Amino acid sequence: MDAARTLRDLYAYNGWANDQVFGVCRAVDRARLEEQAAGTYGSIEDTLKHLVGVEDVYLFMLRSEPIDRAGDEEVYFRRELGWFSERAAQLSTGYGELLAAAEPEFYDEPLTVPWFDLSLTKHDGLLQVLHHSAQHRAQVLSVLGEHGVKVPDVDYILFLISSRGTPA
Repeated sequence: MDAARTLRDLYAYNGWANDQVFGVCRAVDRARLEEQAAGTYGSIEDTLKHLVGVEDVYLFMLRSEPIDRAGDEEVYFRRELGWFSERAAQLSTGYGELLAAAEPEFYDEPLTVPWFDLSLTKHDGLLQVLHHSAQHRAQVLSVLGEHGVKVPDVDYILFLISSRGTPA
């Protein structure tokens, strides 16, 4: 199995896991989502918006496009959480398309991330997005669970079962 296939699989999982987290948040009281939550990026809502915002900006950078985030950054982050759920699904498709079209040399191309003074490759950037999103999903689910919310299990094997169907 090649690394490109592994990345495609992991990005498909990432999209599924994001959807699971946004799904549980739809049933959570808005006040709970907006309150400051220790161990997150401010509040649950802030953390989810940040997660999507990072996935968004990295996709622009990985495509070697100017960072746009669908307009002005302040306007971007004022949107409702439902918009971010939809945007996460669009980004999942975008990453899938990017990886499906990527030639082997793509992964070794340099990636300039303006806020890091570090030489990175596009492969590094792809891995950063996955781990960044996983970290924030874990924070959100941990805080929700601590408040008695039944949280989804986002184990990779459950993604496989949901995408392939239950094994016979």
